[in-house]
Amino acid sequence: MNKIGDNIRVLRKEKGLSIRELSEKIGISHNTMAAYERNVVIPTVPNAMKICEFFKVPVEYLVYGQIVIRQEFQDNELLALAKELNELKDDESLQLAKKYLKRLIENFNEKKKLIEELD
Repeated sequence: MNKIGDNIRVLRKEKGLSIRELSEKIGISHNTMAAYERNVVIPTVPNAMKICEFFKVPVEYLVYGQIVIRQEFQDNELLALAKELNELKDDESLQLAKKYLKRLIENFNEKKKLIEELD
C-alpha cells in the first residue's frame, strides 16, 4: 500500500504543480506539504479534506492510492461503466456524465411518482 505522501505527490505531479504552488492554492504551508510528501507527517483531517477537494478525489485515494468502489453493484456492466468514468481525466466529460445520470434518475423518479399518483 502506498503511503499518503506518495499519493499526494502523484496527484501534484499529474497537475504539474510544485510543492510551493500546491501549498499556495490549498492554503497549507509549504513546509507542512513537503513533510506530507516525505511521509514524515500524516495530514490532519481538515488538511486531507482540502487536498481531496482540490484534486477532486475521495479521502480513500490518499490512503489507498486508488479509488475503490465499495458499493455492491447488481449489474456488472454498470460497474464496468462506473470504473471507466472514474478513469476519465477530462473534467468536462465527467461533469457531463454526472449531469446526465442525475437527470436520468430525476426523470425516473418523476415517472414513478406520476404512476403512483394515477393508481
